[in-house]
Amino acid sequence: MSDAADPLTYFSGLADDYAAHRPSYPAEAIAAILEGLPKAPRVADVGCGTGIASTLLAEAGAAVTGIEPNEEMRRRAVDRRPPRLAPRLEYRFGTAEQTGLPDAAVDAIVCAQSFHWFDVEPALREFRRILRPGGRLALMWNIRVSKSEFDRIYAETVVQAQEDAKRRGRLLRRDYGVDLSELGPLFRGARRLTWPNPQVCTLSALLGKARSASYFPREGPLVDELLGRLTEAFHAHQRDGVVTVNQECSLTLAERAD
Repeated sequence: MSDAADPLTYFSGLADDYAAHRPSYPAEAIAAILEGLPKAPRVADVGCGTGIASTLLAEAGAAVTGIEPNEEMRRRAVDRRPPRLAPRLEYRFGTAEQTGLPDAAVDAIVCAQSFHWFDVEPALREFRRILRPGGRLALMWNIRVSKSEFDRIYAETVVQAQEDAKRRGRLLRRDYGVDLSELGPLFRGARRLTWPNPQVCTLSALLGKARSASYFPREGPLVDELLGRLTEAFHAHQRDGVVTVNQECSLTLAERAD
């Protein structure tokens, strides 16, 4: 399989931009994931990337195992782990379909900005296997919403970058989110919650955010064109040296069906 057709390579070379410039998640979303679970719950963050959600979950008191197949992203997660969280935050190689965790190992599984990359049926079977009876599945995304002219321009650059990625043979996974019916019969009680989660960006953060996307070109004239367009839009719409990228955090929760 060529690199263009292998999603496991798509984030290679992006770890620094990803860690520095991807948005975080609202405290309300983290609280909703953990609500009602045992004290110091065991959580698997599957497709954890550079550990953005893993860190928040550990800060909230969970014992977290981050599962990540991309070595560079996983190393970056380990490097940015606060020393005080080391006793309850670990990272290991694995995939959604083969996590390497024992049966009934965790109280909750979190997929933050990752579930759309997974092979759904085998991943859900694996999730049910490693969850304790009644354990929770949480699928979380930050999704851009168009509320301003700047949002519209940013969306146009995304579309152009994605069209270029398709021409280069890159796989573009399905849209964010999940049809709640997809979670049955292995999971029950599926519900969706949302919170506003705008990201305020300096120019360097805005360009880093764009570059961190798996579909964004790494080289060639299109890189300069897209970054130039975002730079121009930033200067036209910035206030006090920042622009706002409007987003909402979408969280789908369900429990293991027993």
